[in-house]
Amino acid sequence: MNEFKIGLGLALPGASVSVGNSSWVPRDGSGNRPILYLDLAKNRGWYDGQAFATEALALAAVDGVASGGTRRIGDYVAPEAPELLANGDFAAGIGDWTALNGATAAIVAGQLEMSGTGLTNATVRSASVATQQGKAYRAKATYRKGTASSSVFAFPSRSPAMSPPGNGMSANATTSPLVATRTFAGEGTTHYLGLRTASGPNGTVYGDDFSIREALAFRGFSTPAFAAVITFRTPATLPASAGVLFSFDDDGARNRYRAALNPDGTITVVADANGVNQINHVIAAGLVTLDAEHRLHISSDGAARYLVALDDVNLYGQDAAFTPAGACWVRLGASPTPGEEWTGEILSVALFAHEYAPPRVLWTVGDSYVSGTGGVALAAAVKTTGASRQVVSTGIGGSDLAAQLAAMLAAPGLHGCGLVHWDGDANGASLAADQAAVEQMASLVSRHIFIGSGRRTNSGTDKIAATHQRNDWLALRFGDRYFDPHPTLQGLATGSAEDIAEVAAGLIPPSCLQADGTHLTLAAMNAVAAAIVERLDALGF
Repeated sequence: MNEFKIGLGLALPGASVSVGNSSWVPRDGSGNRPILYLDLAKNRGWYDGQAFATEALALAAVDGVASGGTRRIGDYVAPEAPELLANGDFAAGIGDWTALNGATAAIVAGQLEMSGTGLTNATVRSASVATQQGKAYRAKATYRKGTASSSVFAFPSRSPAMSPPGNGMSANATTSPLVATRTFAGEGTTHYLGLRTASGPNGTVYGDDFSIREALAFRGFSTPAFAAVITFRTPATLPASAGVLFSFDDDGARNRYRAALNPDGTITVVADANGVNQINHVIAAGLVTLDAEHRLHISSDGAARYLVALDDVNLYGQDAAFTPAGACWVRLGASPTPGEEWTGEILSVALFAHEYAPPRVLWTVGDSYVSGTGGVALAAAVKTTGASRQVVSTGIGGSDLAAQLAAMLAAPGLHGCGLVHWDGDANGASLAADQAAVEQMASLVSRHIFIGSGRRTNSGTDKIAATHQRNDWLALRFGDRYFDPHPTLQGLATGSAEDIAEVAAGLIPPSCLQADGTHLTLAAMNAVAAAIVERLDALGF
């Protein structure tokens, strides 16, 4: 491809300008603007708090590369990024550098000299470097042949045996020093950097100025937590092979977040780490119209949530731990593999340097009624009774409202979701103490519904009274955004004397409770969840 780098705009007067009042820049659920917004359709852009008169100027601000309808941004190392590899310049002599596979190592004129005869994969490697899963790094080295017959190259590896050399830099078959770099993902807590010849070396080779530093896609944007919101037009016909809409990768296929249109009309949104697929969301072909505009929202918290929305309402995700990928290249309409270019049109992309969950996702927060006891949890019940719903859960068994609020404050990427809060067991309930926490919860998440705590025989007189008082205040304060579960549960009562007595006392019928007398049965939870979903639908959540 005939790539051109747009790198002159920042030097031009007026390159960074105010474009209207910047209301055209999207925001996340907490009101934050993206770190980067490229509006290709309207030829304008935004980066790090500044508006740019053209998309090309915004792309230049992140040192981006344009080629037709594709964009590539990546391999940024901040000047202040610390050096992670000790003694890469051999100022301390050979130090912890180790010869492998029969090689001989020495320091000659301040450089690493490796020698040997008739060897296979002769290598000298560095001491270990501390890395982090989900981060990306740039390795750098200078190397050349001496008297060797074999070419020489450098490469990073997570293996102390330096095998296999999957991240090899360019081989140098000359005696002139070659300065080479290679980005790679952290695949664990330790990596090494080595000098190698595939055979021989039948003489000497030399290396110097070895380095490993953290790499970002651009200043302010890195893995593992991020979000991308892309508006695009699909091609008029399906591609013969995968057409990549978005790739956030390590310059390869081992570690990446990727969205692609397939020949069968589906869109797959995947997360791969350490060469293993972690998550594979498949958007059905029937939801993807050809030659039409769509919107894809991808969000990762880098640990347990990888959420996707097509056109806002078609939701995909999981709420379970996964291994995050380290990435430092963003590609729009392309991947590291030639031939996978997008044949439709990319209209805009907003990149957020933090999790930003699709707004139609529901967020359940509370105690063990939310986290689950005996295989019964609110989130699972909502999914069962509302098939189109995607739910993430922050439930803390035995918690009070203060702990639940702290969990909400720690997850700002979910503040744009619809909140369903249920402190089902009302641990330590006190209206005077809890009002401020509830008000703060409501201010954090504008679309919210609060579920009343349950009143049960085993709660005791004081707790029943405190629960009643708090529920009454919630009903008065939030109106339709409060849901009382008691009528639904009391409607499930059997004709037993125990159920009749508890219903008459305004309590949950015992037949709706598990053997512990505290937590709901599956049937009872499903009934409450169905009523909650009905209320959410009525509220437009």
